[in-house]
Amino acid sequence: MMRRLLSISIGVCAVLVAGILPASAVGSFGPATAVVAGCSGGGGDASIGSDGTVRGFAECSGNSFSPIVYFQRNPDGTHVALSSPFSGRVLSVAWDGVDSTYVVYEQNSQLRIGRRVDHNGSYFAATTLSTTGAGVVLYTASVVASNAQWWVVWSEQVGPGGEFAHTQLFQRHTLLGTAGRTQITATGQNVDDRQPSLSFYARRVTMTWTRISSPELPGPSEIRWSRNFGFGWQSNTLASVGPDNSQPDVIEYAGVTYVAWNRNGSIWYADNATGPFLSHHFTPAGFSPSIAVSGANVFVSWTIADPSSRVLLAQRAGGVWTTTALVGPPSSSMAVLAQASKARLVYRSGSVVAIRAQL
Repeated sequence: MMRRLLSISIGVCAVLVAGILPASAVGSFGPATAVVAGCSGGGGDASIGSDGTVRGFAECSGNSFSPIVYFQRNPDGTHVALSSPFSGRVLSVAWDGVDSTYVVYEQNSQLRIGRRVDHNGSYFAATTLSTTGAGVVLYTASVVASNAQWWVVWSEQVGPGGEFAHTQLFQRHTLLGTAGRTQITATGQNVDDRQPSLSFYARRVTMTWTRISSPELPGPSEIRWSRNFGFGWQSNTLASVGPDNSQPDVIEYAGVTYVAWNRNGSIWYADNATGPFLSHHFTPAGFSPSIAVSGANVFVSWTIADPSSRVLLAQRAGGVWTTTALVGPPSSSMAVLAQASKARLVYRSGSVVAIRAQL
């Protein structure tokens, strides 16, 4: 049975625009913990457990053969950084809530998922998800996990061409049933799907992604939104006013969908707590937003360049948004996470991957 969702467009929803409020209103943070050192360039991602433990993977040279390092920050502030058997570009990380951390990464044009077991530090051999999609256009991917089961959605190049080659969404999962590599979207040659973001809550997977028309121009792009209860996807437009919408990050928490994304170089946020999606605009402009929710608090982090890159964090508490520059230049946001109504910011600063925890 396929669930059909209401079609919602933020272009016709109420829009709340706000600037930066005093930085002192954001909850205070402890000092930075450098969890990985000597790790220049590249990406990474992290996930948080119900006890506040942060687990993540980071690449250390920014290419398809980069060593991938596992890192962990415990609730008492202790931390470890350990080499892993994986190498490549880190795309997404998920903790399964029990005993395993999953990492999706690209290695030499192959998309793979690896697994680390928490109780003994062992690794499962990586599973290859795709070998056909990292031509000129690189993979984008997202993973969610629960109780040793996982679901991955990724974009891959499906036809010939240069930097504007056609891309579509694919999936593979063991969560909510098992399915092999399956194509999800099938748009016209001039319409690309990319940048998926997943969240898992109450036995359903929620996804947002970017759909761009005529990318060679470039044409307009929108954020799409969908849910899957294990029976198939039905997509809807979430944000189409722009013309440029990209880099969505989604989390579903207590039955509410929260999304942050980039619109025309600025960071936007929306949730459907009251029914229709209502949005909020942050300043200054930036890129690579990340979103987290815990209790009544919502957190959004992003990177700005003015002219040196630095990390900003916004917090909504008591219905009021406040924003602060949490990390000075040069720095870039990797992820914001939340547990017990407090944020954990994971970021890069030079050759260091660091975490700051809200007090």
